[in-house]
Amino acid sequence: MKRFLAISVLVLSAFLSAAQPDTPVVQYLRENPRRAAFNTHSYEFLPLHDTPAPKGYKPFYISHYGRHGSRSEWGGSQYALVRDILARAGEAGLLTPAGDSLMHEAAVIYELYNGMDGRLTPRGVREHAALAERMYHRYPEVFRDGSKHIRAVSSTTPRVIVSMNGFTARLTALQPDLDIDLDTGEKYMAYIAQGENGTISSRTERVMAGHRKTMRLDTVAVLRNLFKDPEAGKAFVPDVIAFQGAIYSVAKVAEAFDIDDNLFRYLPFGNVVQFHEMNFLSAYLNQCNSELNGALRLPLNKPLVDILVRQADEVIAGTRRNAADLTFGHDWPFLGLVCYLGLEGVSEKLSVEEAAANWLPAYYCPFATNLQMIFYRSRKSDRVLVKFLHNERESHIPAIQAVQGPYYDWNDVKAYLARRVPSAQIVAHRGIWKGNAQNSIASLREAQQFGCWGSEFDLHLTADDEVVVNHDPTIDGLDIQKSTLAEVRTKKLANGETVPTLAEYMAQAVRNRDCLPVLELKPHASAEREDVLVEHCLKALRPAPSNIPPQYARRLEPAKVAFISFSHHICRELARKAPGYTVQYLGGDIAPSVLHAEGINGIDYHYSVFYKHPEWVKEAHDLGMSVNVWTVDDRKDIEAMRDLGVDQITTNDPALVRTVLWEACR
Repeated sequence: MKRFLAISVLVLSAFLSAAQPDTPVVQYLRENPRRAAFNTHSYEFLPLHDTPAPKGYKPFYISHYGRHGSRSEWGGSQYALVRDILARAGEAGLLTPAGDSLMHEAAVIYELYNGMDGRLTPRGVREHAALAERMYHRYPEVFRDGSKHIRAVSSTTPRVIVSMNGFTARLTALQPDLDIDLDTGEKYMAYIAQGENGTISSRTERVMAGHRKTMRLDTVAVLRNLFKDPEAGKAFVPDVIAFQGAIYSVAKVAEAFDIDDNLFRYLPFGNVVQFHEMNFLSAYLNQCNSELNGALRLPLNKPLVDILVRQADEVIAGTRRNAADLTFGHDWPFLGLVCYLGLEGVSEKLSVEEAAANWLPAYYCPFATNLQMIFYRSRKSDRVLVKFLHNERESHIPAIQAVQGPYYDWNDVKAYLARRVPSAQIVAHRGIWKGNAQNSIASLREAQQFGCWGSEFDLHLTADDEVVVNHDPTIDGLDIQKSTLAEVRTKKLANGETVPTLAEYMAQAVRNRDCLPVLELKPHASAEREDVLVEHCLKALRPAPSNIPPQYARRLEPAKVAFISFSHHICRELARKAPGYTVQYLGGDIAPSVLHAEGINGIDYHYSVFYKHPEWVKEAHDLGMSVNVWTVDDRKDIEAMRDLGVDQITTNDPALVRTVLWEACR
């Protein structure tokens, strides 16, 4: 029986190994199996190469974004699981030499981890010191010949602050006369540490849940490798797959603790590939320019890009005399940044299957991953050139024509970045309701899942002063404003839902942090009734309704809600009683300057109005007002409103609007 089992193990292992497709990702892991750690793979210091700059051009400024160095993981329970299972099996005399070795490796890592999640390790400090030294010796002119001033800013996370200190301390040691300012704070987190949002995560998880079902792990070979008697060893392993996942966690953090050994060898290579795939695919879909989420993810990094561009422009203009601006942050914002820049390889728009085969995770985003933008100028020209280094390697932007080699005209880069993502946002008109029901909670969920900036819905006040969601003033012949809530609640929407109250609608609206509720308050019979409607709508936001969980209450702040109305009176009341909230007038018959004088901070006009008064878009923007347009479903009109520069487009066809908006981008 044992001989049969041994033969079966060998045959199965050979089959799984042979069945493993030889993709670029698999080849990359075969070269160095420790790369299976993906974003916990320690930095690989490769030989440096610089293509000569165009004649006469010298480097004068560096803009940098770097992720923190090697750190501990959040896997203490995993390390203990491996250690304890193998220790118990060892007491029973069941461990092979490999099992005994893994037990001791897991014990060492658990001790080094010491209960401190996310702590920068000594290796992490050394990585940043080495990166600083290589940068300094690679571009000495930047530090010696120009300004001696450097500004360094980090996220508020301790491991990032320590990384920044390690980097800048090495620069100071190399050149003591450098004047380096260090800073951190919540103000900077908004752009330094911008990762994916809840909508993106939700969309990714739906895909990954299905992808996980395709995993086919060898559950026999690992037992054979670690236990003298695999059948007896099973008694110590309640869940073989979870046990292998814990071994993977041990292996992928080993380098961070200066264990320069391939601990992935304890798992079959095919299993390592699959664990690695599940690990990095989620990150690619969440953070990068994927087919699934790229349209949602790229815009999130615009604030960071805008800061970097502004800093460079100020140095070029001479209003800031910095040799370098150093920014220290995290992996997910870094991936968003290099994808926004469109750097080759990392920013490719791939399907799940294409990414699994071709996207090289440890190459693009290890510990201490970094972007360096090196700026050059010549005494004989006003033209400024820039070169992009991704993990110190010269990188190209395929969408732009380079001046020479990897050197780009900075003005060309800025023009490209200005059109990299759409400026307009999408508002779903009454939710995404095709095949569903307008103003239904289900239509709101669809708008949230699609990734709309906002979802509009219509509000009426019943005769007994309750606020309900419905577009028309009547439903099945019942006049909502003359009926009680109980009477209205006897009616059903097209999808079978009961007509929702505002409280019920908001309970769903706040469960998504990214899709703003856009409340349209319908005109009522008198100003007095409209005042009651305004008061009830504001009560639904401040304080949060009792049926909204406390963790969602913060979503009701001014930046996360918008009001619209055809009633001029309602808009004036909202502007007076809810300062800071977006209030957009719908009527289309009043110039922005008049509304602005009344404290109303937005317009939301039918697209036909903007064909007659295109100047109103600029007038509103010059006054600091927001500009929405309704209800735009035709490609020609979408293109026209996009080109006018409106802030939001309200539509019954969010998919078409998204397509048209991105067509103008590069």
